[in-house]
Amino acid sequence: MEQVERANTAFYEALERGDFDAVTDLWLDPADLVDGTGSGGPSSLTTALSRLPVDLEEDEDSGTAGAAGAAGPTADDSDDSDDGADDFGDDGFGDETEGTAAISCVHPGWPVLTGRGEVLRSYALIMANTEYIQFFLTDVRVSVAADTALVTCTENILSGGPAPRDGDELGPLVGQLVVATNVFRRTCDGWKLWSHHASPVLAESGDDEDDETPS
Repeated sequence: MEQVERANTAFYEALERGDFDAVTDLWLDPADLVDGTGSGGPSSLTTALSRLPVDLEEDEDSGTAGAAGAAGPTADDSDDSDDGADDFGDDGFGDETEGTAAISCVHPGWPVLTGRGEVLRSYALIMANTEYIQFFLTDVRVSVAADTALVTCTENILSGGPAPRDGDELGPLVGQLVVATNVFRRTCDGWKLWSHHASPVLAESGDDEDDETPS
């Protein structure tokens, strides 16, 4: 659990530094997996999935995991992700074996991104348009089942845009509250991100509080 929490913290620290290489290294890559099923092999993956509180039984007809959400591209769909793949390396999840799924990412307000190329491009875009960002993580909870780990946390974000023209100071700072779920896989090189899902927390308005106050 401590190793998973350190990997989770390292991910946010890399984002704060704008270190794209470090962010790239922290995302799961097919080369991190042994025989496409994880460092522990198929048996340990099966054990991990069986311990999670969701139904992940394989659909024999469709070949996709029922609760995996997005099982990633199939061989027929692999051509759709070729554009720009050379910039970030081959996704490598097009020809999936049993028990594997493409990495995925959901930024607040964005559609789901599936595949290594799309995910890394999104972080390159965010870094290029963010002059300053800092994460204060709270409510961090870690669960580990064999080679799979789940981290939930609250991202208290402070960010700033580019500096005004002919100025050295940062642009206006903006605060944002986001809840995140990060799924990690154990690899030979440590724990790597398999999926990241972040959703904004809507602030309660004063009017709503007044309505609930008895007269």
